[in-house]
Amino acid sequence: MTDRPYELVIGIETHVELATESKMFCGCAAKWFGAPPNSLVCPVCLGLPGALPVPNRRAIELAMVAGLALNCEVPAHTKFDRKNYMYPDLPKGYQISQYDLPLNVKGWLEITTSAGSKRVGITRAHLEEDTANSKHGEGYALIDFNRSGVPLLEIV
Repeated sequence: MTDRPYELVIGIETHVELATESKMFCGCAAKWFGAPPNSLVCPVCLGLPGALPVPNRRAIELAMVAGLALNCEVPAHTKFDRKNYMYPDLPKGYQISQYDLPLNVKGWLEITTSAGSKRVGITRAHLEEDTANSKHGEGYALIDFNRSGVPLLEIV
């Protein structure tokens, strides 16, 4: 027992951009950095009516490998959900993400510090698509949709 009435608990959410050739749910190139603004977009990543997403197999494979490296359990079933929110950098009004049934769960990562070894728990590592990139100036805002739809592994 400790003399302190409280225990400090810190949670970290990390977004890892996966190195795939194409975006998470369409065939657009995922190498967005340095490309001319809004040059790597299509009806799917812009959320136009009638455009249907198709999951990127390579992103799923990379996420599963990361989950195994993080000592996660890989459930037999997973699914994607629409996380609804309205921001200018999200043209569809929702983000395709995994919440109820993530790809990786209940993992851990062993770290070494000056105080010794510590096991850090991983609640989940799931796939989602990135949002667009906003640039703000004095009195204006610009949005580049090239990053919209790039696959991310969110580790919590």
